[in-house]
Amino acid sequence: MWWGYKKTGLMPKQKKQSGFKRTSALTLGAMGVVYGDIGTSPIYAFNEAVRAGGDTRDEILGVLSLVFWTLTLVVSIKYLIFVLRADNRGEGGTLAMFSQLSGKIRAGKKGILGFTVFMFLMAAAMEFSDGILTPAISVISAVEGIKTINPELEYLVVPITVIILVLIFTFQFKGTHNLGKVFGPVMIIWFITLSVVGIYQITLNPESLVALNPMYAANFVIDHGFQTLFVMASVILAVTGAEALFADLGHFGRGPIRIGWFGLAGIALPLSYFGQGALLLRDPSAIGNSFFGMAPAGIPALLLLLITTLATIIASQALISAVASLASQASQLGLLPRLRIKHTNQQERGQIFVPFVNTVVGLGSITLVIVFGSSSALAGAYSFAIAFTMLVSTIGLILLALSKWQRFRYVLLPIFSLFLIMDLTLFAASSTKLITGAWLPLLAGFCVASMMWIWRKGRFELDKRLSETSMSWSQVTRMRNSGKVAITDNIGIYPSAVVGLVPQALEQQIRVLGSMPKKILVVNVESMDTPICHKPPVYKEVNDYLASVSVPSGFMEQRNVPRALRSHSVSEHFDERDAIYFVTDRTLIPADKTGLNKAEELIFTTLHRNATTPAHFYHLPERRVITFDISIEV
Repeated sequence: MWWGYKKTGLMPKQKKQSGFKRTSALTLGAMGVVYGDIGTSPIYAFNEAVRAGGDTRDEILGVLSLVFWTLTLVVSIKYLIFVLRADNRGEGGTLAMFSQLSGKIRAGKKGILGFTVFMFLMAAAMEFSDGILTPAISVISAVEGIKTINPELEYLVVPITVIILVLIFTFQFKGTHNLGKVFGPVMIIWFITLSVVGIYQITLNPESLVALNPMYAANFVIDHGFQTLFVMASVILAVTGAEALFADLGHFGRGPIRIGWFGLAGIALPLSYFGQGALLLRDPSAIGNSFFGMAPAGIPALLLLLITTLATIIASQALISAVASLASQASQLGLLPRLRIKHTNQQERGQIFVPFVNTVVGLGSITLVIVFGSSSALAGAYSFAIAFTMLVSTIGLILLALSKWQRFRYVLLPIFSLFLIMDLTLFAASSTKLITGAWLPLLAGFCVASMMWIWRKGRFELDKRLSETSMSWSQVTRMRNSGKVAITDNIGIYPSAVVGLVPQALEQQIRVLGSMPKKILVVNVESMDTPICHKPPVYKEVNDYLASVSVPSGFMEQRNVPRALRSHSVSEHFDERDAIYFVTDRTLIPADKTGLNKAEELIFTTLHRNATTPAHFYHLPERRVITFDISIEV
């Protein structure tokens, strides 16, 4: 098999070493990005859960057992074993899961199918909310540690948090690849610190380890009954960032994410929780300060505050990078307008920076810190967004088991049904926080999901309008043969969103300039249901003056038309460098009769107006682009 490595120039041993090096680098990056959010949950999760659950010995052990088994079932079993398998050729996240559902479901507009579509859009929108909430609650919870050193410094918490958030979002353009290389080693130190401090407290009071017995959790539920829901609304904070494991899958891969959890993060987090439990069992007066209280006063406490602040800065990366991927997917799947997207790593296609999304998320996080002012005030809002997203991911697993994984459905469906019961319980628990803050992600999620629904609906109406008003190719041929239209001696390339229609840019060229090129090439970029498509563009000669090119493109790929036209399957027919691109910049005008109501028309036209230009979206060479401004009723 020596010839199998000829292309890379590597022998088997060398290739193995190269693969190990790449996996190690991605694992290090994953520690700095993927596990930042869930890795900082011990700062606030156990505090909030014990406040809700009670301060007696049995109550502390019951809450600790609930935290441990929730962490185990949700992260170690549900996400790392099952959800990571629901990827779309390496790409994860709610929309990647949605893209694998049947075309009948994805096209749903009414009834149960329409409800299913909107539910997935809501889950995706909740991930946007998570991206805003995560930096806010993570950073402010760490900065609040200065109160344990000097209570008089409490007035500095919000200003310091805002400064840190401004710096975080300012440097997002560096990308997760570069940030991961810097943050990975810091997070490894963080998890080691959690382990050491947790073990220190456990050695002082090993009694907390009895909470490994799930009967303590069961007895807590039996004793507290309905009140358990209010406790679980805080317990769920222990798994914040679990969805990032799936959403960031395209950034780092399944292997590095699993190695990071089972090798370090999944060991350090339980040690921290059992350490906090040991502290409270020994000293109940530490309730409300169970995390920072684990470190002895003086230099150790100061060092813990420093490493905690650094870790929470890193925690913000998990959902920020996930939101960037989500926005890109939504845009390519036709759920959002064209967005300006920058790839930050040539080796890993999933690592991107979206300026508009980064600005919105950054401003949202800073606003939340200023308005709410504390991590406890933000906790209720946070738990609801997490619970809803996890619930939809389980519903997605069930739908995939019924369609994509039919061979194993009799084994998977009972397991996924147990996950559904667990997630419904967590969702019901987090719903108890609606009045105290959970209304915020619900409102934000509904608005973003409605925006995606309206954009999807508006695009359908626009395409329908274009089909009704477009000039036919037979008309183009008659005008060409009549001699009334000048034929220019060049090649014209027309990117078109609707297959089979005469591009609007060509219509405008004929009507306004009275000319058309000697050779017309219509390019249709075909959105595929896979993240990366390796199929070559398909060139088709229609007649003596017209040809078409179909460019298959995955939902995580940039729409780079010039690069596609330079591929071998197309370049043998003509030279792209000799051609001129013709595109349109549309202004939408409300029509008298349309499938959109007045509010939907306003939102759709606003979104359309703020989309990036076709020239930028398709990566066209600026010096060879002619843009026609047109108005169209929709």
